[in-house]
Amino acid sequence: MLRLSLVRHGQTAFNAQGRVQGWLDVPLDETGRAQAEKLAQHFRDQGVQIIYTSPLVRAAHTARVIAEACGCQVIADERLREYHMGDWSGLTREEILALPSTTCETADVELQIPNGERADQVHARVSAWLRDVIAQHEGQTVLAVSHGGTLGALLATMLGLPVARRQPFSFANASVTEVHYDGRRWHLRMLNSQCHLR
Repeated sequence: MLRLSLVRHGQTAFNAQGRVQGWLDVPLDETGRAQAEKLAQHFRDQGVQIIYTSPLVRAAHTARVIAEACGCQVIADERLREYHMGDWSGLTREEILALPSTTCETADVELQIPNGERADQVHARVSAWLRDVIAQHEGQTVLAVSHGGTLGALLATMLGLPVARRQPFSFANASVTEVHYDGRRWHLRMLNSQCHLR
């Protein structure tokens, strides 16, 4: 049984302000750094053997803190990056809605964000990453630190849901989602848990 824990990075100032980050390299804020320490305490005795992370600094910092507690290797993988949000990067929802080409409807549906990444592109890269994890880590405990949109794409891929930018899952900062692979299919064991932050 492959055990995979999916972790969203700790909070950043942009998260607190409700700003879209995408590929912008925004560091953890004070709250986010404290959340990373609590994640490290949570995973310290869980037998994590390897950690994969998005190379973006907010995820990589979270992953390093956990790795220090677990004594394991961290591998940065471009396929775990957040969605590239193109012209929406750095904007709040209100600022996005104020753009001439955006309405309340188009902000919430599957669409090509100007100069951004399509859902099928994200799906292709996370699917490739999952295939590699299955091939290389049978019977191991693996942790992946990534982003809300990417984690949604990962979980949707595991569960065979349609490719879409917005999935019916929510991932809070520093949350943990756990899935197991039995050699044939993925099993969702825990979704968006923040119990370790209490």
